[in-house]
Parts: sequence; structure tokens; C-alpha cells
Amino acid sequence: MTCVAPVVFDECGINLCREIKIPECLLEENPCTKAIELKVIDIDFSIGEIDGSCVETLPKRPNCVRVTLSKLKVRFAAKLLDRHCRVLAEECFQALYLPDKDSPHCDDDTNPPSITIDLYAPYGVSYYGECKECIPCINYLGFVEGPDRNNELRQGIGCQGLAKVIDFDLDDGCMAVGLSLYLKTIYFIQYRLKHAGLCFNRVYKMY
Repeated sequence: MTCVAPVVFDECGINLCREIKIPECLLEENPCTKAIELKVIDIDFSIGEIDGSCVETLPKRPNCVRVTLSKLKVRFAAKLLDRHCRVLAEECFQALYLPDKDSPHCDDDTNPPSITIDLYAPYGVSYYGECKECIPCINYLGFVEGPDRNNELRQGIGCQGLAKVIDFDLDDGCMAVGLSLYLKTIYFIQYRLKHAGLCFNRVYKMY
């Protein structure tokens, strides 16, 4: 018996941080807010845009790719909590990480204009585009449903993100948000498994 399972061939972690303005309407409607919980639900890597992210094949290293991250449009789902950790409200918003060097949020240590890493990718990358157009892409594993859903695991270069509110000031309406990115090369590999027949769920009838 065989099965196909995803395997991570290489992985790299990146930590970023920037200040984000809290929507005023949220604070006005929820004055009892004592904490904010964040979840990264989607990332637009700006591939194809000027100075956006890109994936390049290395001519002298055929089993590796070079990933340059820039202009990441990160979409968050935020939960406002009171002092008893009860949810007061939930809102989605977007923030730009790895911005242009002229941006006020650019910082060479915590949020530079771009980051470049090399990944071991023996089976290549995934592409998008029509007909003869082949543009290497980065798949984000997130929490979006619908036509542009991203909550399914795909082959090639994948990314997952975790966010945390490091500090926030309700008087100024700002919060420092740390973003951890995990870039991976993922491929589905076939394995042979020992088995003793198929497994079925038992169904009990109640009389």
C-alpha cells in the first residue's frame, strides 16, 4: 500500500517587527480592551511588481533557488480582549512589511527594505501565468476561503506566518507587531506503508 505525503526539504525563519496604528473605531467602541491577539491570514508577496518579491534559479546551483522578499502586504485578523481574555471584537486589517527605504516604517534591523535567502529546492518551484508565461511564485499557507483560497498545502516554496503584539499603547493607538515568517520547500513524496487491510469506522445502531 502506498501514500503520498508532503515533505519539507529546507526551511528558514525570519523575524520582523514594525509599529502599526490601531483603527480608532475599534478602540472607541471597545474601551475595555486590555490585550490584542493577532493571526496572519494572508500575505501578498508583490511578485511581479517593481521592487517586489521574486524567486530566481541559481545557474551554478541547480538544486537551489534565491528568494528575495520585499513589499509584503500582510493581512491580519485581530481579536480585542478584555482583562478576562474575553473577545470584545474581531477585525481584519493590512500592513506593509519590508517597505521602501524611504518609508517611515523602514528599519535596517527590524524591518529592512528586503531580505534575500537561498533554499534547497531539488524539484523546483511552482509557477503561475498563462500560456508560455512562467512566473515563479511563493505559496502562503493561511486561512482564506473562496476563489483565492490559501488554506491548502501546495508544492514548491511555501510560507507560514505568526504574529504577536509585543507592546501597545491605547493612548497613542499604536502597537508594535512582531512577524515571524517560515519559508519552506515542500514536495509530495510517495511512500510504501505496511498495512493489514483497510480501516473502517464502526457504526453502532441504537434500538
